[in-house]
Amino acid sequence: MTPELKIGLAQLNPTIGDLDGNLAKILQRLQLAEKKGVDLLVFPELSLTGYPPRDLLFEEAFVSRQLEALAKIEKASTSVAVFVGFVEPNPEPTGRPFFNSLAVMHECKRVATYRKRLLPYYDVFDEPRYFEPGADPAIVEIKGRKIGLAICEDIWNEKGFLNRLYATETMGDLENAGLDVLIVPSASPFHLFKHQARERLLFQVSQRLKAPVVFCNQVGANDELLFDGCSTVVADQKVIAAGPAFEEALVVCDVSTAEQPALPVYPKSEADWVVGALELGIRDYVHKCRASNVVVGVSGGIDSAVVAALAVRALGREHVYALSLPTRYTSCGSKSDARLLCETLGISFQELGIEPLFETYQSLWPQWFGHSLQGIALENVQPRIRMTLLMALANEKGALLLNTSNKSEIATGYATLYGDSAGALAVLGDLTKSQVYAVARALGHLGMPVPEGILTRAPSAELRENQTDSQSLPEYDLLDTLVEHRVVGARGAASSVQDGALFDRLYALSEFKRAQLPPVLRVSRKAFGVGRRFPIAKR
Repeated sequence: MTPELKIGLAQLNPTIGDLDGNLAKILQRLQLAEKKGVDLLVFPELSLTGYPPRDLLFEEAFVSRQLEALAKIEKASTSVAVFVGFVEPNPEPTGRPFFNSLAVMHECKRVATYRKRLLPYYDVFDEPRYFEPGADPAIVEIKGRKIGLAICEDIWNEKGFLNRLYATETMGDLENAGLDVLIVPSASPFHLFKHQARERLLFQVSQRLKAPVVFCNQVGANDELLFDGCSTVVADQKVIAAGPAFEEALVVCDVSTAEQPALPVYPKSEADWVVGALELGIRDYVHKCRASNVVVGVSGGIDSAVVAALAVRALGREHVYALSLPTRYTSCGSKSDARLLCETLGISFQELGIEPLFETYQSLWPQWFGHSLQGIALENVQPRIRMTLLMALANEKGALLLNTSNKSEIATGYATLYGDSAGALAVLGDLTKSQVYAVARALGHLGMPVPEGILTRAPSAELRENQTDSQSLPEYDLLDTLVEHRVVGARGAASSVQDGALFDRLYALSEFKRAQLPPVLRVSRKAFGVGRRFPIAKR
């Protein structure tokens, strides 16, 4: 009978740069794993620093302090073999200053160090800025088992799975090694359908190596990047253990037996995945920025309604402050629905008419410039007045202001710079308008219904009489298809030549606005933000 091999997957939510806090979490999970009789305890990629640490790595003494924390884990690794991701200084005078490494510690000593060989440099990743690639595969023997080591991207180069970016055959080097298990610490960011893609990849790698694969993923939000966790163990083309989505966990399984823990229940729909991701994104961004409260400008429209509901789910109703700031152009329906929304959510609400401030601008302008304020300049005064008041309330409450712009608006520049485009975090910035409505319906199923008037009223900025979004933009069903095609790269987008030309013009002219956006929570394969690097001044 094969001896048992109990493996723990410590799905952690680290805070980038919080070496003491991250160390405490690791030691606590190690203590718990010892009580559960775990043989191997796996933590995510760069679990001491949090991923991605970016230029924090260049801060004086940061990496050396991290090595001191690693030494404390080594001393605590008695009966359990511990796998911890860390930043290793490059001892050579040439090359990048660090390695993205994995320390294997057992019986109070380091028994192996593996250096990540494939360093991603696309979309949101830029690891070659900091790290030198490792040169060699690694196999370590613990408790009589041959254990292969890989870190995240090392397994994402399989033939026939995705376009291969690297010549190095990382899995080929382990294929005939007779492994008992492959350990893969990871920090694999979330986007829609990523979990399913990972699972297919793990099956492919496991089949190739003829061994179980243990994939331990980071969970949590670090700026715009969301990490879903969903750590997974596969063997014999089956998922035998998995971590939950969007929360920390210690998952324990025995790869040598058929008896395994119950698998978690994952969100059923695309919108449910998005709700979980954005809820986590808000909570972690606010708390990791050392804040507790948020402010939301509620207009009576769908976007601000969804942001307010998500904020309540993330932080609790007592931490959400809502302001409605109407002018003469705000409909009675919008005002009443904004109030009804906040009453339903149970959050602090105030309606402050900004007409006196708006009139002051209009009356003073001719005195200053000799002519009246008109057109788009007059319209944009309103969101900028609103932003001044929203930011004043945020300052008073020590809160962060949540931006409510969606991806369709951002793509076309349909937002006022230093007005409704401002804020600390763009919660919906990677959702098309159609997706925002889907999330609103999902929130209703979760007990946070959006008022019917908000769901059915034609979208409008309400900056002039009888204004609707469709007067300035293609209809949203067409616009959203264009966004998916032009920005995300989805296939099959059909539109009229006229709609396509209008979108392309608006898209090209609004790059300067996108460059000044707050961080956008990423839920698609291609979001506005760090993974999209376009010049601003261009033709």
